[in-house]
Amino acid sequence: MKVTRSTMIETEQFELGDVISFTLTTGEKVKAKAVLETPNGMLFITVDCLRNEQKMFENLGGAEKVDYEHSDLRKKLNGEIFESFPEEIKGRMVGMRVGQTNCFDMLRIPTEREIFGDNPCGKDEPVSVRRFYGMENRRERIAFQGSETGIWEWYWLQNKVEDSASLFAYVDGENNAECDDASMSIGVRPVFLLA
Repeated sequence: MKVTRSTMIETEQFELGDVISFTLTTGEKVKAKAVLETPNGMLFITVDCLRNEQKMFENLGGAEKVDYEHSDLRKKLNGEIFESFPEEIKGRMVGMRVGQTNCFDMLRIPTEREIFGDNPCGKDEPVSVRRFYGMENRRERIAFQGSETGIWEWYWLQNKVEDSASLFAYVDGENNAECDDASMSIGVRPVFLLA
């Protein structure tokens, strides 16, 4: 697999800060950066959002539970978006536990603490959740709408706003923590684990 460090190298071992590049089956070009080393592999986040904006929930009125675990976005990430990843990447993906459940996802979105180091908008997360490598740098928190488009994009985070029926946290185009209704269409910046 080709990995960009300070120069392009061919390796199967990842280091924090490595950037991999690949093309989805839709033709969209994607870069992802290594942001957390885990016992199961290296966690990557896409450098920019995927080109198409998504809603957390298509129809809040029909939702039994309004949280990320039950969201339409989670289903879409692990359905059609996952299926658009190239076989070379999918073949190395490792499932990530969903909250405290026995379910595992191949793709997810980041949490507030993983991006900001704390939870300015949503629910508290366990202290074991750590800020991703590089996210203390404002430019790392900013994402564009698709690779190198130059259009700043807002993107969803998993955290639901406490005491709200439908507000979820997101990162705005200037890298600030904000929140808005789950039926709003904004960017998606997937996270995945590679062994």
